[in-house]
Amino acid sequence: MVVAGLLGAAHGHMIMNTPTPYNLDSAPLLQVNPLGAGFPFPCQGRSTVDQTTTITAGQTQLVNFTGGAQHGGGSCQFSLTYEYPPPADKSKWKTIYTLIGGCPVSAAGNLPPSQPDPNGRADSVHCGNDSGTECIRQFNIPIPKDVPNGKATFAWTWFNKIGNREIYMNCAPISITGGSDSTAFFDSLPEMFVANIPGECTTGQGVLNIPNPGKFGKVLEQPADGSEGSCPKANGIPSFDGVASPAFGGSDSHSPAVAAPSPAAPVATPLASPTTLITATKPSVVTPTPIAQPAPPAAPAAGSGSGSGSGAGSAQSCSPDGAIICIGASQFGICDHGHAVPQALAPGTSCSNGVIARV
Repeated sequence: MVVAGLLGAAHGHMIMNTPTPYNLDSAPLLQVNPLGAGFPFPCQGRSTVDQTTTITAGQTQLVNFTGGAQHGGGSCQFSLTYEYPPPADKSKWKTIYTLIGGCPVSAAGNLPPSQPDPNGRADSVHCGNDSGTECIRQFNIPIPKDVPNGKATFAWTWFNKIGNREIYMNCAPISITGGSDSTAFFDSLPEMFVANIPGECTTGQGVLNIPNPGKFGKVLEQPADGSEGSCPKANGIPSFDGVASPAFGGSDSHSPAVAAPSPAAPVATPLASPTTLITATKPSVVTPTPIAQPAPPAAPAAGSGSGSGSGAGSAQSCSPDGAIICIGASQFGICDHGHAVPQALAPGTSCSNGVIARV
């Protein structure tokens, strides 16, 4: 399985699980894959509503993630559209918040695995806050007070720091209250940044300095030189407006270029499911405490496992790296460096042709 610190070529595996995304529990199940073949822009092509989250403009929305390969983190954006189904025209998506680096983790590479979610999606240890290291973070994303009221789609996009040049995206149906009856503020927001799919530019390695990130966000890690690849180059490191700015209903203030950390991270706790969340606390300036991590799983012995004919519990030979491997009737694994370690499927799910689905 994945081991912390390895920088393998495996495809990453992450989804936003909160607010409740399209197709979290409905077929075709939301998958932890980057956009690409079979997973089109936008939203992996998913638009089945399992649950609509009500969000109040001028307040914050908790965002959390599930995933077993985090590629050391990267840069993320959070965007809105008011069209349904979610439109393929990227100009219809407007960015409300940008995180440069540190999203959804700040880590050396991939984290050790923990218990999968109820649909069998791989997961790792969670921080329970927005500042822990070597664990999956959660964020309270400010929702501007002047976004329009009504039904909308909230999107998370992620550009991974390490590995193949990819874009990850999934989306959640929401209903916004307490906002504006005008679209003027929404129309003034920057267009969602899209790259690493056909017809778009390709980013470089390292923390991406997202061009035109908007006025609202944080710089959690310094961006890498050349991270723009063939994409437009950002005009320096952004200096974002603070969350207390008028757009969020508070007094005018500005955050520093690199945001102060949140309260000290507790010992990271694996989540049994994406709905079992640790409540985030209001940020304050303290020094985060390092998180004790479980020992990485032992590497499979040479020759152990030989595909589907191996016994239960043995690492399975596999390719390509990053693929979901179905192992027997009740197990799956994620291919990493030519081997997949079996994990139990959640009750009521099955694995077929590299896709985990409800039965």
